[in-house]
Amino acid sequence: MAQATKKTADRAGKELPVPAPAKPGGAVQFYRDVVRETSKVTWPSWKETWLTTVMVFIMVGLMMVFFFVADLLLQFGERWLIGAAG
Repeated sequence: MAQATKKTADRAGKELPVPAPAKPGGAVQFYRDVVRETSKVTWPSWKETWLTTVMVFIMVGLMMVFFFVADLLLQFGERWLIGAAG
């Protein structure tokens, strides 16, 4: 007996086979996949991690100063517009 497969049509009207659903692997297969993918990761060194953390804190500080100054300028401009400066 011939095996029937579901087919879909693309925009041009050609029939395309429907891909087979993924088979379930279970928890053990998932764990194996996680271990295999984790072994492919290039982990940063302690020095790289430390430098990246320091750079993040520096950028946060710079952005804090920038937004503080921008807020002061906007506050001054608002007070000047409504005539409350003085």
